[in-house]
Amino acid sequence: MFPTIIAAIAPYISAVLSPIARNIGHKLGEAFGHNSQNYLDILIPYPNNSSDSTEIEQAKQHYSQEMLEYAKAKDTRDRELLKLTVAQTARRLELQAQEQQDRLKLAALQRDLMRELQAKDIQVKLAEIQTIWDKDTWFSKLNREETKQILLQQQHRLLILLSPPKISKRCPETFCEDLPIEMRSVGDFLRQHYPQQDVLRPVKFYSDYFTESIGDIDVERLQRILSPVPTTILYSDISDYAVTFRVGFWGFLNNQEVSLFSTKVFDWEEAKEALLASGVSEKKALRIIRQLIVAIHKLLGGFLADLYYLNINPCYEPLLFNLKDELAEYGLAEEWVKPYFDILQDIQRRQREQYEQELKKLIEQVEAERQSQEAAKAEAKRQQQIEEAAKCEVKSPQQIEEKIIRKAHSFKCVKTLNGVGMPSVDCVVISPDGKTFASNSSGNCSKLWNLHTGEVIRTFSGHSVAVYCVAINPHGKILASGSYDRTIKLWNLETGQEITTLKGHSSLIRSLAFSPDGETLASGSQDNSIKLWNLKKWQEICTLPRHSSSVYSVAISPDGQTLASGSYDKTIKLWNLKNGHTLCTLRGHSNSVSSVTISPDGQTLASGSYDHTVKLCNLKAGKEIRTLRGHSHYVNSVAISPDGQILVSGSGDSTIKLWNLKNGHTIFTLTGHSAPVNSVCFSPDGNTLVSGSSDGSIKIWRCDG
Repeated sequence: MFPTIIAAIAPYISAVLSPIARNIGHKLGEAFGHNSQNYLDILIPYPNNSSDSTEIEQAKQHYSQEMLEYAKAKDTRDRELLKLTVAQTARRLELQAQEQQDRLKLAALQRDLMRELQAKDIQVKLAEIQTIWDKDTWFSKLNREETKQILLQQQHRLLILLSPPKISKRCPETFCEDLPIEMRSVGDFLRQHYPQQDVLRPVKFYSDYFTESIGDIDVERLQRILSPVPTTILYSDISDYAVTFRVGFWGFLNNQEVSLFSTKVFDWEEAKEALLASGVSEKKALRIIRQLIVAIHKLLGGFLADLYYLNINPCYEPLLFNLKDELAEYGLAEEWVKPYFDILQDIQRRQREQYEQELKKLIEQVEAERQSQEAAKAEAKRQQQIEEAAKCEVKSPQQIEEKIIRKAHSFKCVKTLNGVGMPSVDCVVISPDGKTFASNSSGNCSKLWNLHTGEVIRTFSGHSVAVYCVAINPHGKILASGSYDRTIKLWNLETGQEITTLKGHSSLIRSLAFSPDGETLASGSQDNSIKLWNLKKWQEICTLPRHSSSVYSVAISPDGQTLASGSYDKTIKLWNLKNGHTLCTLRGHSNSVSSVTISPDGQTLASGSYDHTVKLCNLKAGKEIRTLRGHSHYVNSVAISPDGQILVSGSGDSTIKLWNLKNGHTIFTLTGHSAPVNSVCFSPDGNTLVSGSSDGSIKIWRCDG
């Protein structure tokens, strides 16, 4: 378009385009500021009427975990980039390509999670379509099957609908005849630059969804059905002298309410007079005005598409920045579209700042983990040196046994906790860092305790009936609780928030065990079954072939290859954890097997039974080594010290016995409980024992080390 023509109509166009850009930007900016208190609410927006908060939390945790993995990879790449020389261009480009690929994967995951969160709302809307169509005759103007297909789209994408302009009969004939045809090029523009299969900015566009022009109330009507799908609607009114451009949208930044915006009136008649005064013919003047009307729709469509994806993807680069020349070809001068670029740049800046802050936190977390791992390695090396030095001191078996005896005899009860509120404490487990322990408790909940002070740190409430067993994952981040309500709940150990509920058992959950990598959870139930659960996807992997009666205890070997289960049917079964196949069945006990545990070296399986004995078996061979006798009542719980030297057993005779694992000799008996001891466990350093009893108390025992 020639400069003289642009100059002639500039006053009319500028006054129209600037305000709507500012108003939309202000609206989204306010929403952005409100949501910024929880950054994951921006990255994983979800329907406001979504009923399942657990699914939302899972999605956020999944994305947060992947974002953490991205931060780790980015930190590694950044460190390598700093070390590269100028000549290492190929490697630099390779690392940059990896960075781009990781960002694309994160964006794809984000949209997949958003689509999953929309699924329930979409099913509700699909069920409501018939009723809505019957109640409101306006919907008969729409294609019901097409509406269903919009809801059923498999990929999360922005939907843009273009309504035919509402044109006054007093407008020039060319507006009525030519403009509707020319408006189809809006679709060509969006399909070219925002194709529906695009990885970063997919847009599904319809120019023929509406069979006639619409108004604000129609946008509100349509939102009743399409609320789960982020949607933008472009529509306009053309009178005998002016054009008003209108935009309606919902689904931006968790806001399911309709937002409606309109431009100031574009006085096309005055613009036409200005064009005529500049020497343009009337026919060409009307063509230029039609061209501008179409171009403004393209600008608004591209602007809202960029805004949507910019608000949910902090790494998104608005495409409109690259379309400046093309928009100019359509007649939109650079100064007219500048407000739209300014808004996009402002939101992009704020998004980047917040994203960088979040990423910085994650990288600091990665750095802290790295330092912790280095410290752990250094400590492990130091311990190895100590052990090697100790090995140099030639000790006789008698000296070794004397040392074990001294340690066992030094165990003393240092604290008794009576505030559990339960008639019976059925399960206690110490965290991997040795600072806390968990137990079942009253009020259908479980508790986390400070191992040093014995104070309650946190209570985990959510089961509908009593909790029977608990377990803590190897990373010390997740608590699992099994209940009489037949469910397993997973909790964030640091915040106390519920992560998810695992359902599938048909009776009481009696035992839980995490795999060493923390990715699998095994559960044993009174329904005679053992289930394996994938903790990345929060879903059941498989159910192992059943025992003939209740499964009382499950344990996983340190190498993560073998699962052991003890049952009321008097047997112990060994399973291949990877494929679920039964390895063998051990039948040495004459009564129910209440507890199983595996030594730290993975060589020995210990089992406690209602036949009053503890049996030791070679795990690999599946052969019994020896039977430990000494309790006068059933054995409820067995545990092995981290150094593999001491076995501890809790019994119905109210005592705790410590045994030399190598020779099976009884070393020492701890007394103090006034009822059966149901659960015992060692701390990671082997110097602390925790026991839970039917007398309703928990006791903490410590040795001299």
